[in-house]
Amino acid sequence: MKELLVVIEQLRRQRLHTLILLASVALTFAAYTVLGSLRYSLDSGEESVSGQRLIITPQSGLMAQLPMAQKARIEALPGVAQVGHATWLGAYYQDQRQMQMVFAVQPQAWLAQHPDMIVKPGVAEAFYAQRDGILVSQGLADRYGWRVGDVVPLGSILFQPPTGEPAWRLRVAGTFTSADNGGGRNFILMHYDTLNEGRSLWRDTVGSFMVTAKPGVSVQGLANEIDAAFATTPDPTNSNTDQAFHSEFFAQFGNVTFMIKAVVAAAFGSLMLVVSSTLALAVRQSTRDIGVLKVLGWSHARVLRLVFWRSGALVWLGSAIGIGAGALFNLLVTRQLSQFMPDVVLPWAVLGEAAVITMLVSVLTGLVPALLALRIRPLQALTVDNG
Repeated sequence: MKELLVVIEQLRRQRLHTLILLASVALTFAAYTVLGSLRYSLDSGEESVSGQRLIITPQSGLMAQLPMAQKARIEALPGVAQVGHATWLGAYYQDQRQMQMVFAVQPQAWLAQHPDMIVKPGVAEAFYAQRDGILVSQGLADRYGWRVGDVVPLGSILFQPPTGEPAWRLRVAGTFTSADNGGGRNFILMHYDTLNEGRSLWRDTVGSFMVTAKPGVSVQGLANEIDAAFATTPDPTNSNTDQAFHSEFFAQFGNVTFMIKAVVAAAFGSLMLVVSSTLALAVRQSTRDIGVLKVLGWSHARVLRLVFWRSGALVWLGSAIGIGAGALFNLLVTRQLSQFMPDVVLPWAVLGEAAVITMLVSVLTGLVPALLALRIRPLQALTVDNG
């Protein structure tokens, strides 16, 4: 307790150093919270959810389609528990600058395969029963002011609306939220049958199949089996886990995940240099004070605790401020840009990583100052003028 009181007094006396270091730590952890949450969403959340779901796409590319007839062949494979499908509508709201992620799906299968979607009681049943219904993420509903029963006109860059209609007129059946462990994305679901009956292009085809494996079945092994089953057909497939699929998709725009990790690593490397060098300078400026403590009988262990208490107080307090600021930024940005940004504020996985990083930074930045403090000799220190 005495060490902590001494640390508080030192931080109070050197207010400028303290404020600069707190600001540096807070800014770094705020950036980590924002970028880490984005990386988490790009990776589709946790392996336990998205890593157990297979996405089957055309081998020729994402803009091609697969015949619906393949669904029965996939269902017949021994390791398959359930097969769903999704077709990207290429939709926009009001104008093409407001593109939306809209998927035409078989509702029951989609919701069964996406346990990360949180739907209130009665909403799923209303969506099942309403052929022109859509299920909208809460973030998008809030962004555009949509309410249950509202008719939402959606244009499409791929599928022309039914004859005589200026847009696909779909009615909001309900809303949902996405748990962080699934990536927290904002999107809209519509009935596949509604799209298939109203379109003139690519009828009876789907953009992708979604496959859930039976318990104990190797997901990667099942992916290889599915691809082998269609390898010699006119429509060969490419099967990946949901997580791997999204990683490959975003890789088209560059290795975003790697760039985020590189930026974060560089930021923390710079932070450790700044904090460690500043604390080392503070130890040198406190040479006389440390010498007096040693003369009064303070052991090496107590001096070490004094230094590490100081680095820990700065890093832990700064990280708490930064993480809070980053989470607030995520919340505000998500509300304003829900059509582009995932509904992820601060996933538990990112918070856990931040806690581990905080612990490592607080220890590593205190090593050099601690060694300097141990080398201070009491009699020589008393001849030093700290002022």
